[in-house]
Amino acid sequence: MSKLLIVEESTILCGIFKRLLDQDAGFSFDIVQSYEKAKDALGKYRYEFAVVSRSLPDANHGEIIALLNKHNVSPIVYTTMIDEEFIESFESASIVEYILRHRYDNVKYVITRLNQLKDNKQKTILVVHNSEIYRRYLKQNLSLHNFKVIMVDSAYEALQKLEVHKDIVLIIVNRELSQVNGLDKLDGLGLVRRVREMKRENLKIIALAEESNSYETSFFLNEGADDYLINQYSRDEFYVRIYQNLKS
Repeated sequence: MSKLLIVEESTILCGIFKRLLDQDAGFSFDIVQSYEKAKDALGKYRYEFAVVSRSLPDANHGEIIALLNKHNVSPIVYTTMIDEEFIESFESASIVEYILRHRYDNVKYVITRLNQLKDNKQKTILVVHNSEIYRRYLKQNLSLHNFKVIMVDSAYEALQKLEVHKDIVLIIVNRELSQVNGLDKLDGLGLVRRVREMKRENLKIIALAEESNSYETSFFLNEGADDYLINQYSRDEFYVRIYQNLKS
């Protein structure tokens, strides 16, 4: 059973989390109310997931996030406000998501997200892009949500991976791809066309496009892509598109 740590100073919220998690029965969990108690728990147990309050009585500047990252845990951060200064100060930290704590429904959303993170371990996403830097950037963000990630730079390699890995549920593909000598030249559009010929109906495809006013997005959709992202998208939009497509 997956091990979860909740770090929250509010006794009322701790009670709500406990009741919902008892009903869910999908996690083994510990709930503590301070940085020091969280530190003790992390010294005793290995946690896969964490939900933490941004401010704690004994650590009110987000120190709990650095502590969890030190133990290779990327937390969901529960906060009263999401301000640019705080987000920038933790830009290099591994954080799954920021969630506002004002509404009871948001607590239920946290539980839903935790279950998604657990289920994501069984899902593989294929990233097809000619830039190694961009491939690694996508992998970093996908891995934060526990997806398994395969990276390639050519359509030829992508088709090979699809033949071998039947658990691939989503492809993220760029138009320009590396070419393999001696083989038919295939760009991202050609790859999408070939994939749709494979008749894998549950396989989703998200295309990466340079500009929203270009014909590129319509070309991808006509070839069989399910969705697209325009360059300069936010990380929040990235995750929304991923989950929307997997849900559908």
